[in-house]
Amino acid sequence: MENALRRKALESKLAELRALHPGLDEIQVEYLADPLDLVRLSSDREVAVQQLGSRTRLINEVHSALSKLDEGVYGICEECESQIATKRLDVLPWARLCVSCQSIQETNSGEIVGALKAAA
Repeated sequence: MENALRRKALESKLAELRALHPGLDEIQVEYLADPLDLVRLSSDREVAVQQLGSRTRLINEVHSALSKLDEGVYGICEECESQIATKRLDVLPWARLCVSCQSIQETNSGEIVGALKAAA
């Protein structure tokens, strides 16, 4: 029963993401004579590309969670293989990691970003 509710939540999120998915028109390159318009359009295009990337990653995570439901391995942390807390899955049904492993991953990502900024 719980898995049926999770599946419904995941499928609902997937439909929502697909409806919001921006078209390629938003990232189309335009050539304008005015330098200020070029800067604005470039900035708008960069934001659209980032949003497209974020939505695509989330769509992939939701698809992965649905596959895990089908395979009977839903709710298992991909890193430590422990059970992901039900409360976490209630909030984030596509969660791939338990809270501990997610925290470690975010800490490591922050350290990498910090090192890249320091090297620049």
